[in-house]
Amino acid sequence: MASAGGAQELVLFLFMFAAVLSPAARREVAAEAAQEANIRRRRSSGRPDGKTIDQGIGYILMALALVLTYVLH
Repeated sequence: MASAGGAQELVLFLFMFAAVLSPAARREVAAEAAQEANIRRRRSSGRPDGKTIDQGIGYILMALALVLTYVLH
């Protein structure tokens, strides 16, 4: 009985190993990597997002407050 369990584990391991090395699995991983690269490229497309715009407005307002404080004193 112990050898039958070991044989089943070996067969299961070999099937898992073959699945990882199969061309279909590699194509799927490559497709996922390409999709993630497209998402990253879209994020860094040069168009500012809302957070960047808000931060820029904040910097402009702080600079304006600094100039006004300097002028009024």
